[in-house]
Amino acid sequence: MGPSGSPRRAIRLLFSRDRGSVLLETAIAIPMLFAIAMSLIWALGVATTALSLGDVARESARAIARGESLEVIAHKTNQQAPKAQLNIDQSADTVVVELTQYVALPIPMLDGVGLTVQRSAVAARENSTR
Repeated sequence: MGPSGSPRRAIRLLFSRDRGSVLLETAIAIPMLFAIAMSLIWALGVATTALSLGDVARESARAIARGESLEVIAHKTNQQAPKAQLNIDQSADTVVVELTQYVALPIPMLDGVGLTVQRSAVAARENSTR
C-alpha cells in the first residue's frame, strides 16, 4: 500500500478526474467534424461547377465559331448552366465565351460566404467556304 491507500483507490481517483473530459471532447469534436465535412462537400461542388462551366463554355465557343446563332447558343447554355452568367465576345478571327457562377457554402447561417467560379473558352472562327 502506498501513502494514499490501496492501489485500486488510486486508479479510481485517476479515472474519476477524467469523467467529464470525454463529454467535453465529444462536444468539441462533433461540430469540428461537421464543419470539415461541409467544407469538403462545398469544395466538391466548386470543383464540379468549374468542370461543367469549362465544358459548356468550350462547346458554346466552338458552336459560335462554326456559325450557329447566338440566340440558340444562349438558350442551350442557359439550359446546361442555369445559374451561370454568360458573356460572349466576338472578333473577326476568334470567339470568347465566358461563364461566371457564384457557389455559396451549403450552410444556411453562412449564406453570404462563397466563391465565384469563372471559366472561359476561345475558339478560332471557321471559314465557311464550301
